[in-house]
Amino acid sequence: MGAWLPTLLWLGLYLSQKTGAENETLPRPQIILESGSVNMMGFPVSIRCRGPKEAQVFILQKREDKDFEEREHSIWNEALFSFPHMSDTMGGHYSCSYQSASGISPPSESVRLAVSGLLHKPKLMTDPSPDATMGKPLTFKCWSEEKLDRLILYQDEGLIPPMYRLAPNSEIKFFFPKAQAKHTGIYSCIGYSSKDPLKWSKPSEPLLLIVSRSQSLTARIMVPVVLLALGTLLS
Repeated sequence: MGAWLPTLLWLGLYLSQKTGAENETLPRPQIILESGSVNMMGFPVSIRCRGPKEAQVFILQKREDKDFEEREHSIWNEALFSFPHMSDTMGGHYSCSYQSASGISPPSESVRLAVSGLLHKPKLMTDPSPDATMGKPLTFKCWSEEKLDRLILYQDEGLIPPMYRLAPNSEIKFFFPKAQAKHTGIYSCIGYSSKDPLKWSKPSEPLLLIVSRSQSLTARIMVPVVLLALGTLLS
């Protein structure tokens, strides 16, 4: 449930209303995955619904579970649905609607929420390894022992956009003809199967790559990182 508690006035109004058919004349609300489209299992999840000022109660639903329904009263034309822990059953397609004096609105566009951490982590390495030299060729290799045919390489610093590739053999390579300063950073690889895009792997062990002018100054170490939001890669 959301962080805000309804007043007795709102509660009385809500209980006095009847749930009816959708009113197609009402504008559709907007749904936003506040914590991103890919969430690590066990971490908090927040979904925001936003509508017109006439919205009184927001209703969150899940396509895969007809019995799932969460309701929150509107505060300043929106409501926040907060879940303390991402579970293995929370993956799915979510939409929201709202209730007003004119009836119930049509649902918002659906958004897809995937769970990360359900499959074994892939492996990540660079060539040359464990370091890189400015202006020299650089290759990243990510592979999985599971049948993951979708793999993504991402840099924590964001200087290099996430790189997505089909991986029919559960392996991908990214080649850069000339290593640059922007390639310095922490990298991870993550993946999923196209047969079940709602269940993602754990991120690979992070890799810190330092691109320098001298190979003697480079190093590779393992450090913890936070999973980046990868919603745009779900489409």
